Amino acid sequence: MSKVSIVKVEDNYYDAFLRALDDLGEKPVARGDRVLIKPNLYEPKAPDSGDITNPRLVEAAARYCLDAGASRVIIGEGPSYYQSEANLRPCFTQTGISEVAERLGIEWVLFDEHQYRTFQNISKATPDEFRVTEYAFSCDKIINVPVLKTHYQTTVTLAMKNLKGCLKREDKPRFHHKDLDRAIVELNRIVRPAINVIDATARTTGSIGSSYRGQPIGERLLLASTDAVAVDAVGCALMGIDPDTVQTVTLGAEAGLGESDLTKVDIIGEELKRLNFKVKLPQEQLRQSFPQLEITGTDKACSGCLIPLLSNLLMLSERNARLKAPLRICLGTEPDIPEDRTYLLVGDCALTRGDEAANCIAGCPPDHEEIHQRLAAFFKPA
Repeated sequence: MSKVSIVKVEDNYYDAFLRALDDLGEKPVARGDRVLIKPNLYEPKAPDSGDITNPRLVEAAARYCLDAGASRVIIGEGPSYYQSEANLRPCFTQTGISEVAERLGIEWVLFDEHQYRTFQNISKATPDEFRVTEYAFSCDKIINVPVLKTHYQTTVTLAMKNLKGCLKREDKPRFHHKDLDRAIVELNRIVRPAINVIDATARTTGSIGSSYRGQPIGERLLLASTDAVAVDAVGCALMGIDPDTVQTVTLGAEAGLGESDLTKVDIIGEELKRLNFKVKLPQEQLRQSFPQLEITGTDKACSGCLIPLLSNLLMLSERNARLKAPLRICLGTEPDIPEDRTYLLVGDCALTRGDEAANCIAGCPPDHEEIHQRLAAFFKPA
């Protein structure tokens, strides 16, 4: 039976990390192991924002590895595709991660600056060719430390989706062009962490661009398991989301990667029913705020377009702005362009015909500030 540990974090992340491993009866790192710690550092954010893995958890994982006798410990990440080249290293230097590495005498690596391994014709859901960081294979063990968040396309972004950061930057948007959920499952067949520890220690979950800002978690928690499917299912339940509605979870179970049925998961430690809460997904918030807004093509769009678009729309929502008239925003490779209402094409994938510049925001990824300025023209302040 798969096990998931739920541990409350008071102040000492290292003690909480060890308690989670003890609950599971796991010692994932052996003397001499080379270990990759894979956090979620998709953009330079505050350590306790709920958007990125808290560096205190990353430090706890690294200290555990060193105490277990690891010969080499590496903190590695490939930030979001929509980040500019200039913003990639700040995902380490402005989040506290580089300080952790320096303090412990270990390495931090930006995957984009190193070697990748090429995979071809893996499945119909994945690109014909894609590349995965060589660190996922040169290291003996991977400790996967994602953060508890929701996601516009995959509903949640937890242990399974966190491995998308192992892809080469140019391949990330291509994972969105076929079947993102199934592609993530295929990636989890290739990259197999020894342990997954979800960071649920922020006081709120999600952020602009990933989830509606400011939803309280209540307790500061770690969720740990060797089974990525099971820990994602528990993470879903913690946020009030039915795991059976999350494709990465159900497809992962069907693929034999883990257990999605919570009645067959041994949940150890804190009681899940006492802790769970209900998140408001970003699409729910936008529907409430802007009933005349349509966003199409999200299933074929990548984070390069989605994150800056959602960031700006949710900011307008928080400011109680209102649409001046019905608007359709078209994304992805097959834009559904209306004949009877105002529309806006976002990103190079959507620019399939000679549309007027007034209706288009070009770029791959498009410029965040241009999206902000162009959207403002369609809204009126509260």
